[in-house]
Amino acid sequence: MDGLLPIGAFSRATLISANTLRAYHESGLLEPAVVDPRTGYRGYRVAQFGDAAVIRHLRELDVPLAAIREILAARDPEVTRRLLAEHRDRTLERAAHLERVLRTTGELLDAPEMVTPAAVIERVLPPVRAFTITREVAEDDFAGFLGEAFRQLTAVAAVGPPGAVFPAEYRDEPVPVTAYMPADDGPTLLPGGRFAVFEFTGPYREMTTGYRSLGAWLAGTGMAIAGPVRESYLIGPGDGVPEDRYRTDICWPLHLTEK
Repeated sequence: MDGLLPIGAFSRATLISANTLRAYHESGLLEPAVVDPRTGYRGYRVAQFGDAAVIRHLRELDVPLAAIREILAARDPEVTRRLLAEHRDRTLERAAHLERVLRTTGELLDAPEMVTPAAVIERVLPPVRAFTITREVAEDDFAGFLGEAFRQLTAVAAVGPPGAVFPAEYRDEPVPVTAYMPADDGPTLLPGGRFAVFEFTGPYREMTTGYRSLGAWLAGTGMAIAGPVRESYLIGPGDGVPEDRYRTDICWPLHLTEK
């Protein structure tokens, strides 16, 4: 294979392991110039050093393989800038999420009482008539869906406060989420009954503390979640207050478990 480097030498020259080069070949990201059909022996050209360097540097930045493949295929600075900007935005979102995780973890370590059942109240809530919009939604899209749904529902009925209904069991995949706006002539009847209620104050992204309190309260009570849970947004984005003053009732319907 004149003018070619075997995979070992190409690996040393590019500082990319042979195993990784084989994976890049299988995924179509960086294919050898020649593959011997009899032995499977891979040969690379010196001209491929450039692509290898681009791949190595972008992988050090955790750029996804699909984006790198698009960059190499386009060989267009505008495409590269666009894809790197998208990757930067995703990285900033992950960094913000990690910061919230670290902050919450620190708070739990400093104050374990945050997961105690304080402030959970049992209430009998009446049925609620409402206009509703239901859609299959992934968790990352909850806020976008609810914001748009509430804008549509407000045009029909603005009795409030608005709310949302979620499945009793948390799932990773998209789930049916119902946005609702109470109204005396609403076509949907949300059932009443016995609920455990936690009134959470603060930004929606920190509302997991309310769910933890409800879970801690529920443990050992002899009760279980009877159906879909509700969030009632008493004070929120349309009320002209900062996020730390948002108020949300998290409501879990209850029933006694059989012993």
